[in-house]
Formats: sequence, structure tokens, C-alpha cells
Amino acid sequence: MEKNERIPQIQNNSPDILFVVSHTNINSEYMPFYFLYLAGFLEKNGFLCEIFNEVIKSEEKYNQAVVNYLKKTKPRFVGLATFVTDFDQSLSLAKLIKNETGIPIIVGNAHPSICPEDFIYPGSPFDIAVLGEGEYPLKEILKTGYEKLQFKEITGIAFLENGNCIRTAKREIMDLKDCGMPAYHKIDTRRYTRPTKYIIRRLPASCAVIYTGRGCPYKCGFCAANSVWQANSCPAGQSFVRKRPIAMVIEELKILEKKYGFDFFYIMDDTFGIKENDIIEFCDAYQKSGLTMLWGAETRVNSSCFKNEALLKRMKDSGCIQIDFGVETGSPNLLKIIRKGITVDQIKNAFTLCKKYQIRTFANILLNLPEETEDDIHMTDNLLKEINPTFVSIGVTQPYPGTMFFERYIKTTIKKEDYKTLNRLLPSDEYRMAAHTIPLQKLLYYFQFKYGVYTPIETSVFQTDRRYWKKIFSSHRKTQYLFSFMKMMIFASIVEYLQMYVRMRRENLNLKYISQ
Repeated sequence: MEKNERIPQIQNNSPDILFVVSHTNINSEYMPFYFLYLAGFLEKNGFLCEIFNEVIKSEEKYNQAVVNYLKKTKPRFVGLATFVTDFDQSLSLAKLIKNETGIPIIVGNAHPSICPEDFIYPGSPFDIAVLGEGEYPLKEILKTGYEKLQFKEITGIAFLENGNCIRTAKREIMDLKDCGMPAYHKIDTRRYTRPTKYIIRRLPASCAVIYTGRGCPYKCGFCAANSVWQANSCPAGQSFVRKRPIAMVIEELKILEKKYGFDFFYIMDDTFGIKENDIIEFCDAYQKSGLTMLWGAETRVNSSCFKNEALLKRMKDSGCIQIDFGVETGSPNLLKIIRKGITVDQIKNAFTLCKKYQIRTFANILLNLPEETEDDIHMTDNLLKEINPTFVSIGVTQPYPGTMFFERYIKTTIKKEDYKTLNRLLPSDEYRMAAHTIPLQKLLYYFQFKYGVYTPIETSVFQTDRRYWKKIFSSHRKTQYLFSFMKMMIFASIVEYLQMYVRMRRENLNLKYISQ
């Protein structure tokens, strides 16, 4: 079933580029889809690519293993991807690679797209920053070769000239018909096919993540996605929101089920379900494909499937078992401040309809929103009681560069050396945006314990329909699922609950809410 061995192409030809996953992400349940899609596109265009993401606990040993692999394979370029939270790790790795091998380093993803100056400066180990989508610029760079590059002629990059970071003109968004198939054969998929509860939330599943499209038309104040898409240009009359050809999506799903043996998949688009025709096209094509994977997706409470119930039923009939929502808050005022573009009534309607069709729900909640008051917190608490999601995630908002929150509410200038202060469960005082004086840690614990983020008995796993259990008992991974359930129900739930409870008591916090 699983023809998933990693196939290095180093015997006869050196790779054109070696993509290296940040040590921060090597234990992620999510496959490195950004590199998989890039490698698939580049292979389609005749280039040799490799992806390095070996599981090595020590960051120092991991980085040295990368260098050793580079010396062995001798690629023409190294590709790194970074977000603000793993900036320090990426910088350390890049310095080691440059010092040990001298290979040109290309960096991309959200952080370089928004702040290329953090990567392109005198003495930096990074040679080129790709701004926005990476497929077309990488193709051009690999085709030309570093020594012959005319940097100013390549749109969509940043480079160093006379000590300054120079941004070239924006590159047009790509036509998604040009995408290749993700290069799953470049990684060992066995570590990703093991059941996990972190993709379809709190439901053990051998689950792959896919994208049916790219782009987002919304401008939520806490999200940097729009800034990333804006790093590209969009032709007049077109939209940053694009869909992959449905035949390509179905072909990818066939590979995931038939070649690698996944039982589930999760659609991670920013905009899945926004347009009615997209739901109809996907559900019809998937049902006709004969594939049997069950699936989940993230969408918005004002999506078309919550305006037309028939679409939600169509999703259910095609295998959808869970929908994830960014609820964020129960306060109408805060929904406006954060530019979410939804209403409390739409939130209630979406959860009511999901319950009607027995589709599991996941609600993401954000604390420390700008101008947040105690009354706003009460509204969120009351809303969660009413909509009663299958599972809730509680986060404390961090104002990342590229977001409206960062530009409007953060008064201090943050240096790149201080980005590590954003890589925390709780923000430091200078990033507090809430107007109330409730300790954020106390507020976080209150919601986490009340709504079962930490619980001695993981009950949400039983809140699913018989299709899930039928899939589990028919899977060739039954033994893996058994161990996953045992770990989840006995070790993870009880031990995590006790650890957090002890930590809370040690910090002299209690679960009594403030000013009820």
C-alpha cells in the first residue's frame, strides 16, 4: 500500500535545489506542503529537487546533518522557508550552511515576503528573498544559475546591491493550472500517515492536508495572509483568490489514498466554501471519483453552505465529518474592530446547521484582542456555551508583522533580534492589546479548562457519526489507531490535564472567573 520511500536523486546528478525544513517544524503532523508544491512544479519543469526534513531532536545536530547532506549532494541552491516565529532558527541554519558550504541560499514564505529587509542586508547569509509565490521566480533562478543572474530582471525577489535591500517589481500571481503534483515521493510519508488528533481536531486520523485553491479576499486584523498575497501583483479584473483545476485536486487525492494509504484529508484553503459553485464542483467530482477518504475543512460562518442548506448536506454526503471555524470572539464590537466580516448571528447559524447535519465543529477563539473589555470576554463565554462546539482552541493574540494589529496597536519598534518574543504562548507586556486588566494567563487557563482543551477524559472523540468508526475498523491501520486511542485517552488526556492543573496551582491561579 505505502510506496513511500524517499528517493534521493544524487547518484548521477546533483540537485538543482535542496529545500530544508526548519527544525521548528520537523515534528509537525503537517507535511511540508510549501516545499512539496514547489518541488512538484520544478520537477514538472525539468529540475531536480530534494527535501530535507529528517527527525533529529537536537537543533544543533539537525543543522549539522543538513550541512553533511549538502556536502554529499552538492545542490546548486538551498531553499529555506520561514515565519517570524522561527526566524532565529532559520538564521542560525543559514549562517552554518554559508560558512560550511558557500552554497547560495534562497529564502521564502510569509516573513521574507513581508519584511525582506530582515534577510537581505550586508553580511547576511541569505542571497535572495522570494516575495510571494515562489514557483515562477524559482524556475527563472534555477534556469539561469546564480553566477549569471541579472537580479533586477527577475520580478518578485529581493537582493543586495550596494549595501541596500532592493525589491524588484512584483510578479503576477501564477495560474494554478501550471502547478505540478506535490512531490510526495521526496519525503518519507510514513511518519505523516500515522494517526494524529491534530489535523481533524481531537479525532485520531491518518490525515493529509491539501489545498484546492490559493488567496484570501478578507482583511482580518490578526492575519498576515493578505500581506503575503499582496507581495504579488494581480492583473486587472482578476482576483488573488484562485482555484486549482478540479481534475488536478482529484488526482492528488487519488495518490494520497491509493498510493500512500491515507484515510482522511483536510482542506486548508482560506476560502473553501465561499462560492457555491466551488462546493458543488468539488463534492460532485469527489463522489464520482470512487475515493473513500473522509474529510474536514476550514471555512467561514458566512460561507455559501450556511446560506443554502442543500450545500451543507452535499458536503456531508460526500464525506465531510468536521468543519473548523474562526469564531474569534462573541463580541459584535470586537468582530468589527478585528475586521472579521462576520456577525454573531452568522456564527450561531453555522453551528446550528452543523449540529442538524451531525457534522463536528471546531471553534477557534482569540483573547487579547484590541480594546477587549471584560464585557467582551463575558460575551465570548456566553456564545461558547450556546454554540457548544465539539472542540475549542483558545489562543492569546500576538501582533505579528504584516498584520493590521502590528501596524495600528504596537507602539514600539521591534528589531529582528527580538522576534523570539513573539514565539510564546503568552505575549509580553508590550504586546498586550486588551483594555481589561485580567491577567492573560488566568484568562487563558479559565477558557482552556472550562471548554475541555485540557480534560481528564477526552469525550470529543465520541462525538462523531458511524462513518468515522466504519472507516477506522476497515483501515489497514487498525493497530495504529488502537495505540493512538490509548495514548489519547489514557496518557495524553490525563497526564496533560494533571500537568496543567499542577502548573496552574503552582502559579497560584484558580478557575474562578473574575467579576462574574
